[in-house]
Amino acid sequence: MESPFEMITDVDKVESAYYIEVKPGEYNAKYWNKESVYFADEAFAYFYTTICKYVPQYQPTEVTEIKAETWLRISNQLQEFAYFLSSNPPMIKLKKWIDFNKVEETYKQFDRYKHKYIRDLINMIDDFTAWVTKVCQTQAYITILGT
Repeated sequence: MESPFEMITDVDKVESAYYIEVKPGEYNAKYWNKESVYFADEAFAYFYTTICKYVPQYQPTEVTEIKAETWLRISNQLQEFAYFLSSNPPMIKLKKWIDFNKVEETYKQFDRYKHKYIRDLINMIDDFTAWVTKVCQTQAYITILGT
């Protein structure tokens, strides 16, 4: 089973329009930026619950500018999520972190491939939080360009 959990740093490797672009800086009406990172929309959906905790108006289909200090709080929460995942929690406890109504993968499918998905999701979180921390050193905003 191919895992959807990957942060893409090379825009040339983005295979379709069903990707979320996360761009350093404020929105400038430009897409497919070389300095952005990209996620399959179904993978980025696993961050939905955490992002909404700090940015309640976030919608995956819209452009959302988020201040760097808010991103650092989101990043810390995502790191807590990764730590939680590393304990191989029972599926019922994952519902606190993952809104399975918002993700393409069903609860049953996630459970079926749980060990691989957890490992790949932790790696994606680690990559993304490192990127966020680096970008927040030089940018006042990071913008999500929805699908």
